[in-house]
Amino acid sequence: MDTNKNVRPSTPIAQDTTVDLLVVGSGTGMLAALAGQEAGLDVLITESTDYIGGSTALSGGGFWIPANSVLKESGVYDSKELGLEYLDALVGDTAPRERRVAYIENGPEVVELMKRVTPLRFQWAKDYADYQPEKPGGSATGRSCEAKPVDLNDILGKWRPVLRKSSLEAPVPMPITIRDYRWMNLMAKEPAKAIPAVVKRVGQGVGGMAFGREYVALGEALAGGLFAGVIRAGIPFWLNAPLTRLITDESGAVTGAVVTQDGVDVTVTVRKGVIISSGGFDHNMQWRHEYQSDKLEDWSHGNPGNVGSAIQVAIDAGADVDLLDQAWWFPSIAPLPGQA
Repeated sequence: MDTNKNVRPSTPIAQDTTVDLLVVGSGTGMLAALAGQEAGLDVLITESTDYIGGSTALSGGGFWIPANSVLKESGVYDSKELGLEYLDALVGDTAPRERRVAYIENGPEVVELMKRVTPLRFQWAKDYADYQPEKPGGSATGRSCEAKPVDLNDILGKWRPVLRKSSLEAPVPMPITIRDYRWMNLMAKEPAKAIPAVVKRVGQGVGGMAFGREYVALGEALAGGLFAGVIRAGIPFWLNAPLTRLITDESGAVTGAVVTQDGVDVTVTVRKGVIISSGGFDHNMQWRHEYQSDKLEDWSHGNPGNVGSAIQVAIDAGADVDLLDQAWWFPSIAPLPGQA
């Protein structure tokens, strides 16, 4: 067993550089970096906090992509046409239709990309219904898929301590998936199905510990798998390096960015562009009061690094923003004073 698994390795120091593609944010932005690297681009990832994973590592880790290969392999009938019909019914005219057409058309290839460039394998989250299954094109059995549990010690090795831990950890190690949650919630009504699911995951978690394994599921598995892909691909990443400015030319095109690490401004010049995938503003109370409700307090399970700073940088460079009043709300119980 590796007794040093909690010792953080040294991470790169930021310095002026030139790359093809800069990816700001280390949640699912890592997949954009992997796509760029597979296309032959020179890529760099910057992260504002001291952990890799972003909101992805704290999330349920599910992805909603109609007509993808995981659904097909699970015997689920679906089509791009049904998926687009559902999005059209949900979104209406609040966003350009060509964006959701592009999402539906290219989404299945994103799943294939994850299979190629990461160690992750996926499963259908059976019976995790579309949020509004009664809408045209909606599905009561659901389209959501998720990563199967992974052993972080195996896929990350010395880099395990750099991955952000999930906020949904159980007192006993048990890599519970979205699919498992259904039966856990039905424990009282369906004990014959719920108990075996719990026993399986407890056995996997506790049993794995005896062999130096750390099995995780949900967003921690997804983020861990993406990080493993980044490590395997040799894509450099800088921690504690928040985006502070975008550099533009006379036409307004972005030609680079400035990030700050340990109080030092570092310039990254880009040949192709900058992808901002840096989360929202969960912990920016000024913005939350302005765009959501002035009654809100800072009770959020969101990534502590989500303060909206990269969004502000983009706005300062001339970016348009919309739908800042929208959020994915998750009911939870606030901790008692003095407790984590």
